[in-house]
Amino acid sequence: GPSGRTVTARALKQMIRSLAGGLSERGILPGGTVALLAPNIPEYPVVFHGVAYGGGTVTTINPTYTAPEIRHQLQDAGASVLVTIAMFEDVARAAMEGTGVRDLIVIGGGGAGALSLEDVMGAELQAQAPVDLERHVVVLPYSSGTTGQPKGVMLSHRNLVANVAQAAAVSEITPRDTAIAFLPFFPIYAMTVLMNLFLNQRAKLVTMPRFDLELFLRLIGEHK
Repeated sequence: GPSGRTVTARALKQMIRSLAGGLSERGILPGGTVALLAPNIPEYPVVFHGVAYGGGTVTTINPTYTAPEIRHQLQDAGASVLVTIAMFEDVARAAMEGTGVRDLIVIGGGGAGALSLEDVMGAELQAQAPVDLERHVVVLPYSSGTTGQPKGVMLSHRNLVANVAQAAAVSEITPRDTAIAFLPFFPIYAMTVLMNLFLNQRAKLVTMPRFDLELFLRLIGEHK
């Protein structure tokens, strides 16, 4: 939304398959857990579905978390890779200390020792990595919890696909539709009903890193 940058469906598929291939070449996939600490940007579904396509687990992190909160999730989820943006790099580095995270990937490029998303792109993985669709944990979002630390919610490929199919059956979203993704993708509602549902329905998404009323109204005017 803010930049006007666009990604076609073809390019999105290519980036997803290339990231899955690159992470597989590095031995992270299949089976590894990748943490995603980012606002709503076009690369969010690339990382999310790249990890899923390669047979890994993605744990989505609240971008407003402090370093100790991020560290708890990295440790609890068993993440070996953390993907973030330059704005969050300092807090990400602080959070990584004492965890099993061995690679920091900064979308758009970061400081010394960090990889860019382009660095880890590889040969396109041509087919979904074989996994048990009923039992493999594909995404591990964390509940806010009423007591104690947030807890990981273990969701399978079947869980996500069934929920998207349910929403698709009643939403009547078509490829002619456009939505502004102003709710953050990291919790399950926007993950399913905005990001994955609209991609599934071949509709158009306009991303907002955070809600801003003036920008929201401008984007409605621009994208109808």
